[in-house]
Amino acid sequence: MGKKIILIITTLAIAATLSLISMSCGPSEPSQFVSYIDEANGFSIDHPDNWHFDTPSEPPELKVSIWEKEIGPNQVGIMVGKYSAPGYNLESFTEYRKDFLSDTSKDYVSISTEEVTIDGIPAIKHIYTVTIALTTCKLVEVCLVDDGTGWIVNFNSPQKSFDSYKSIYDTAFDSFSLLKY
Repeated sequence: MGKKIILIITTLAIAATLSLISMSCGPSEPSQFVSYIDEANGFSIDHPDNWHFDTPSEPPELKVSIWEKEIGPNQVGIMVGKYSAPGYNLESFTEYRKDFLSDTSKDYVSISTEEVTIDGIPAIKHIYTVTIALTTCKLVEVCLVDDGTGWIVNFNSPQKSFDSYKSIYDTAFDSFSLLKY
């Protein structure tokens, strides 16, 4: 009887460990994506249907945060920021953002920058790493400027699981749209 209990406990411990490992290694594929539409700020973006969102009041430029988990370490999420940018073009707005990151994060490391198109608008995609709460995170940001407004669409995750979220952040970026009235 003692061997059966030990076997059951061992099996349960292995199952629990495997479930924790699978949760921390990356996302499960979402069953579907849904659109977050912000008519007041003039944009929409798709995200996994089981993710959570918040519309924080601080800082005022941040319009939505969409997170995989409501609480916990190593948050994975999408954020959209809207900035007043009169006089900025795409290149100067992107350089302003990179300078800000470099000045505020002592461990900021730029990985790559490339020109892309989002919603028919020229944009610049920038991938970099920073440390957030003792975790090295990898981020991809897309900056675009339209009619004196700068937009930053950001995806972040712990560096170790970043690549496993590629289909999710690609879908989110590809879906980002400025609402035309």
